[in-house]
Amino acid sequence: MYKFIIFKVVFVLFSLTVIAQSIFLESFNPIYIDNKSIKDIQNHNNVYVRPLKYLNTPNFAELSVSEKKIKFINFILPSILLEKNKIKKAYDYILNNYEIKHNNDTINELFEYCNCDTKNCLLLCLKAQPNSIIIAQAAIESGWGTSRFFIEGNNLFGVHTQSNDPNKIKAKNSSPVYVKKYNSISESISHYLRTLASGYFYEQYRINRFNNINSIDLINYLSMYSIRRESYIEDLNSIIIYNNLLMYDNLELIYD
Repeated sequence: MYKFIIFKVVFVLFSLTVIAQSIFLESFNPIYIDNKSIKDIQNHNNVYVRPLKYLNTPNFAELSVSEKKIKFINFILPSILLEKNKIKKAYDYILNNYEIKHNNDTINELFEYCNCDTKNCLLLCLKAQPNSIIIAQAAIESGWGTSRFFIEGNNLFGVHTQSNDPNKIKAKNSSPVYVKKYNSISESISHYLRTLASGYFYEQYRINRFNNINSIDLINYLSMYSIRRESYIEDLNSIIIYNNLLMYDNLELIYD
């Protein structure tokens, strides 16, 4: 039974196909940064974040621990907010148009994205995810931007894939384990957000997220993300608290 559960967890992590999220409207035109070094990663204040997209994936391994964490967060946070903003537009669209334009093309595409067929399910699916949890999971799964899967494949969240996927990286061990390779961290974030938004094992997470429980309590519903179960939740809790990640939950995108 335990092996079956582990298989299903891994399957959920790679079974949801990556989509371009063309159904979501882009509210911000990203500012593209051709970053050549770590120094090109811009800092953010505690109020807003500029809509930056970095063109190159840096290696954070040679930085001190404290600098590595700051630069890693500054690197991924704009892309997180840009992807979340697309989903927020879809959420608002459902709130304002579902009764008027029921079953139009946009809503049908959202049904497919969310793998459901009711308004309430769409709202559960499209509800915003806390930045603190996203950052914490990215930190764990990518080793704060130092893992081979992140450096070679922009894989922030340890998402697995199948052997016949042309966009894959093989783990360096004897077992036939592959992780997804993405074109950008934005694509990785998009896939991760959809996994939590529609994956079978995250239904209770979505329900409690919709009810606006705090991030520390909400992570308890992510035990199925990792075969480490409760140890994984403890690590998420420690990373969020120790690194004061809750302060990122209310940040918004803005042009300055």
